[in-house]
Amino acid sequence: MKVIELLLTHQNIEYTKEEIAECAEISMDMLDIFWRQLEKYRIIKPIRKTGNAQLYTVNRDSEAMLALKKFQYDLAEIEIEEQIDLEIGRSKKEAVIA
Repeated sequence: MKVIELLLTHQNIEYTKEEIAECAEISMDMLDIFWRQLEKYRIIKPIRKTGNAQLYTVNRDSEAMLALKKFQYDLAEIEIEEQIDLEIGRSKKEAVIA
């Protein structure tokens, strides 16, 4: 989840695998296990090489990434609705007390 969150949040950044692991605060071993899934679902794509390092970025056109972005948006909508409901509940409670 940390890798997916990182990639969703920073879609315009190019990363090495090491940078992805570091930014997501996971080990390279853990990323290597997960990496096959990222490639399988075309969530990441190689962009260019700099020296010996391969740089990757988010594949915004992959079906998996589009679904993840929609899921992120839907969760944000739910959170906003819950916050609105809390505020309305507080306003009604304050009105009763007053």
